[in-house]
Amino acid sequence: MAKSSETELHVADLALARACASGDAAALATLEERIIPQVRAALKRRDVDDTTADEALQVLRARFLVAEGALPPRIMEYAGKGPLSAWLRMTALRLAWGVMNERKGPLVTDDGPLEALGVAPDDVELQYLKERYGADFNAAFREALAALEPRARTLLRMHLVDGMGTARIAEAYGVDRSSVKRWLATAREWLLDQTRVRFAARVGVSLPELDSLLAQLRSQLDLSIRRLMAGGPT
Repeated sequence: MAKSSETELHVADLALARACASGDAAALATLEERIIPQVRAALKRRDVDDTTADEALQVLRARFLVAEGALPPRIMEYAGKGPLSAWLRMTALRLAWGVMNERKGPLVTDDGPLEALGVAPDDVELQYLKERYGADFNAAFREALAALEPRARTLLRMHLVDGMGTARIAEAYGVDRSSVKRWLATAREWLLDQTRVRFAARVGVSLPELDSLLAQLRSQLDLSIRRLMAGGPT
């Protein structure tokens, strides 16, 4: 009898997942009221803090509840072979652990933002700046990236690492695309400004030549963010 009840539970979860994939408002509300709290509780049992849990769950919603182009939402991959909460919990835990690893300190990699910048052979000044200040500049950028506020980091990861368009992110957050575009632009400008501040603190002086490096970084900023957030070249 217990086995029958368990099967019915999974069938109910399967129906809920299919309804969520179709965008049914009642089903999505049920998911938020019944399933997401179970996933959040599981994260808490693994010592995941509330801010990290919020980030992980937001990415989870965007990945599994929002269609990607012509593809259906990934929650359609759920086959009902176990509780829906358990199926979502494993992904949420992986996402949360990834966020926590990023926060342990400045992102460490042999790569740096300047490695993404091409330098013309005749651009002697920029080549000198890269050789003389490259290590400090890269470190300043990594520190700024690690210091991003949670929502900005989540948005940049969604957009640049996971390849989510602004429309998909907007749907996940329940806002319009212009809001997402504004948030992303603000995050990028904050990174550039903080790179300038942290670099000046490292070398002990604000160099006029820094504008050359920042201009180059601005032109390749998304690539630099993607390389570091993804853990290396892409």
